[in-house]
Amino acid sequence: MLAGEQEAWNRLEALDPYEVAERSGVEYWDEDDVFVVRVFGEPYIVNVAEREIREIGPHHSFHAHESTHFRLLVPLYLVSCTEAAPAGTMVAPHSLPHGAAFFRGPHELPLEVIAHHFGSNPGHFLDVGKKLGGIPVEHGDAAVTIPAFPGLPVTVILWVGDLEFPARVQILLDETAPRQFPLDGLWAAILMTSEALIQVGGPHH
Repeated sequence: MLAGEQEAWNRLEALDPYEVAERSGVEYWDEDDVFVVRVFGEPYIVNVAEREIREIGPHHSFHAHESTHFRLLVPLYLVSCTEAAPAGTMVAPHSLPHGAAFFRGPHELPLEVIAHHFGSNPGHFLDVGKKLGGIPVEHGDAAVTIPAFPGLPVTVILWVGDLEFPARVQILLDETAPRQFPLDGLWAAILMTSEALIQVGGPHH
């Protein structure tokens, strides 16, 4: 269990579930006393009493059980999110309050990993993004906005490499992102998005 996971569940247990559902943009099924949280557009049942998260619905593209941060991020989102509606203005994580100091060193963004994996195949990158609930957007050579959580769209922009320049990637978050997660939670959500792209993308193209 990651540091903070137990604390997130404890905090969630103490909150009014209707209030949690309203501010975080998720469903609460009161008969079953569970939340339904969409991660990459796919639904998961969150049972707070059992501290259990499980897939529902058709086959999920993202294998959450293989993710390092998924089990921490789901309860953390439910306790941290104060406003689920994104503003629609995308900014670099470094531009967020305190972001320039935070997103460096041990909290470096996984840009090179994504660029290396998809740098010569923008079509495949877009296909994978769509499987994660993403919508293509007009940036770079290929770009997709992926709904990591209901209130947290993550835009990943790819520039294809050539003989002169290597492939590169930029990641943008909605300007409201600090209302969804603290900075370390945003970093973990970006890592989970990178992890999902590479997992669903399969072997390097």
